[in-house]
Amino acid sequence: MRLGKAIKPNQTITIKKRGNNSDIINTIHGYMPYAIGQSKKRASIFKGKDNKETCRNIWSFLKHNIKYVEDSIHFQDIKLPDRLVKERKGDCKSYSMFTASILECLGIPYKFAYTSYTDSKTPQHVYVQTDDGIIIDAVWRKFNDEKPYTYKYLKR
Repeated sequence: MRLGKAIKPNQTITIKKRGNNSDIINTIHGYMPYAIGQSKKRASIFKGKDNKETCRNIWSFLKHNIKYVEDSIHFQDIKLPDRLVKERKGDCKSYSMFTASILECLGIPYKFAYTSYTDSKTPQHVYVQTDDGIIIDAVWRKFNDEKPYTYKYLKR
């Protein structure tokens, strides 16, 4: 799918066949405006008394309501928030886009954290970290914590 095409409700963004990490990262960032548009209607339900409680609400929703299903190495896709909520399953890319779009709607500054767990600097995982250091990775077992990584790259 090319950027600029109309986005339908409940759409999944399919990354080109044989796409690489740059394709994935560019797709996540390129489609954020669509994710933000879809999250405006639900963002307020996650609002807590402070940023940490808000982030915990997002993490808890994903952890307990959306089943983590890793994409095949041969086929990578990203679900926009409406589709993720409808299907109730997704991977770290879809979790991160959902999280970032909610934070954006609530005015909480964040960055995407791209991490590697091997000697390669090529990212294997993505999650969201607020500018004040709160980690939101619903793939990981604990809120505001992250799997020990070899390399980490933050990108707004």
